[in-house]
Amino acid sequence: MELVVFAPITGEQCRLAVPTEFKRDFLHAAVLCAADELGHVHRSCHWGPFKVVLVSMYRKDNRPVACVYSSETGVWGNIIFTYARCELADANPGVLVGNVLYWSSKSIDAGQRLRDLDRRTNDIIEFDLDTHSLAVIKGPHCLSNSLRHQIFKAEDGSVGLIMLFYGRFTMWRRKIDCHGVATWLKHKSIQMHPILGLSHHLVISPRWIDVLGYDEDNGVIFLHVDASVYMVQLMSMQSNKLYRSYCPNNRCHPFTSFYAPGDCSSLVCVLW
Repeated sequence: MELVVFAPITGEQCRLAVPTEFKRDFLHAAVLCAADELGHVHRSCHWGPFKVVLVSMYRKDNRPVACVYSSETGVWGNIIFTYARCELADANPGVLVGNVLYWSSKSIDAGQRLRDLDRRTNDIIEFDLDTHSLAVIKGPHCLSNSLRHQIFKAEDGSVGLIMLFYGRFTMWRRKIDCHGVATWLKHKSIQMHPILGLSHHLVISPRWIDVLGYDEDNGVIFLHVDASVYMVQLMSMQSNKLYRSYCPNNRCHPFTSFYAPGDCSSLVCVLW
């Protein structure tokens, strides 16, 4: 299996062989700018040096495993393990908060098969780009009951989590005290229907509702509610209806910059 890094506007591609230690049917990747010169602006860098963080499960015992590829060296780094067990099926795309990547995930018990997994837990995968360390942290307890949620960067720079519950946006922030103890605090809970301009009944009992994606640069999430796709700004809670869609969408991967050929657009990872 290959992983493809490409520039959507120009079509330039870089194909990477997936390390053999990774399970090929459970792969999650994030591509990041690797430029570190003083004054560098990440939004204006396109097809420069980059790195890819690949996360999966170790083939032997389903432990989370990660590896980092550098375009400057052209090779994958060492395989990074954690002893915690955590299933990454249906994980949301990785979100960068500070210098840490986060994936929400499912958990699996020893000997349990994936098709028998019918409940979510509050596990979140954490990969620190500075220390190259991998960990499994706990989200709010109510995350185990959430089928529709999104990790995001909170206004104060901390890790946030938004969940869609019974027609409401429920937002949490993760706070770490001076002793290093982490606590999730509920930030606010807001009714969805006035934000989206829909009737209360339609938001409570829609035919379809899901989180499609998140733009971490602008703090925007994309929702598919009933037969329409919306963009919601998390700070102001203002929304725009983008288009109508009668078919369930999987994921969107937003980017905000467009450049002419020769100065490529944002990079995207695709498993091939």
